[in-house]
Amino acid sequence: MQNETQAAEMQPSMNVEELFLGVQESYEEAQARALEENKAFRRTEFLRMDKMGTYRLRVLPAVPNMDGTAERRSYEFPVHQLLLEIERPAAPGGKTSYLYVTVPRATDAGYDLDIIDVYRRLAVTEAKEQGDEKLADKIGGGSFGGGLKYGYGHALYVLDLAERTKGPQLLTLSHSQFKDLDERKFRLWQKKLQKNPHHPCPISSVYNAYPVEIEKRKNGQKTEYLISIDNEADNDILSKEELTALMAAPRIPEVIYRYSRYQFEATAEFLAQCDVKYDLRIMALEEMREAVETLRRALPREDTSSFSFDKRTKDARDNASAGAAGGNISLDDLFERLESLDAQGLGDKTEQGQELRAAIREYIEREGLSVRITRTTSNREVLDMIEAELQKLPAEDEEPAAAPEQLREERARRRR
Repeated sequence: MQNETQAAEMQPSMNVEELFLGVQESYEEAQARALEENKAFRRTEFLRMDKMGTYRLRVLPAVPNMDGTAERRSYEFPVHQLLLEIERPAAPGGKTSYLYVTVPRATDAGYDLDIIDVYRRLAVTEAKEQGDEKLADKIGGGSFGGGLKYGYGHALYVLDLAERTKGPQLLTLSHSQFKDLDERKFRLWQKKLQKNPHHPCPISSVYNAYPVEIEKRKNGQKTEYLISIDNEADNDILSKEELTALMAAPRIPEVIYRYSRYQFEATAEFLAQCDVKYDLRIMALEEMREAVETLRRALPREDTSSFSFDKRTKDARDNASAGAAGGNISLDDLFERLESLDAQGLGDKTEQGQELRAAIREYIEREGLSVRITRTTSNREVLDMIEAELQKLPAEDEEPAAAPEQLREERARRRR
């Protein structure tokens, strides 16, 4: 009786068919839902310029929301990152090895404070109070000099025109590299605007973009990157399939600003080791303890990841493939660290030189390279041998169609 009464009350305003038709999903709504769900299953591919040579890239435009708005109309997002070098516990007499974790600044990820910034400020103050200006300068400086200052870069999606079918890949440029590209872009754009006041961005627009070329080369003992825009080429037009793939890719902020409990715990361990390294007791200070606990409490409860020195754990594997730098040190990082040590007059036999050597061993093991390190080979010689071996690796388009699955997986792993 009650159901009949409810049906009678509903009937004058809307019948059953209208109720169902009112909640029927449209094509646009279904497409938006599918894109959003697919993003959760898309793995972010990272473009690494590990080899010498020219990389020909197509910069991808800012990704809009389904309603046509955008978080940021620029094609790039600024990011502050630090590569943590964490010493693994070693058995007595065992060799020293390290774990590498890339972390963004927690304040960029939306938190109220960043514990590395807090530690850096307190440690610099403590070192100065102890009269050790050299230590204060070291801690306050960049990571390649042993300091805790965040690196500043710019993340953007690109297509590698040599392997376009891979789809969008995330590239992080240093601030100086980005400024070089930006200056060239504006010079070209100003010329285009003289002929067409509405000309879009000449490197990232959908229909009117030119390829960007980045040449990685040796200049004496240093590695340098020369950036140019090939405005003699035809405009590169993005296909509907490529735009759809870009829409389905994880949003750049979701990747570069991701700050997990794994990264928090790794950072806390790293800072504890900094206390030992710098001979300080910053982690025991009340302000530092409060900062650590404040950030710990602010982390989402549903984040159950955790830091472990056992690289076989799932969290360690996930972290190794996440983050703008991929969580692992690259060959570029190793060369930059070597050049920084050279500039400071720190040779292979110094503590920093030995730390670099351990990082090089880690890289060789991780990449499965056949490079052998002997007592007589310098760090630079080993890095040159690594680079030479990477140059010998066949390109993916040279791979025969019937290549063994193991070979294909190994090459895919090298590209991460």
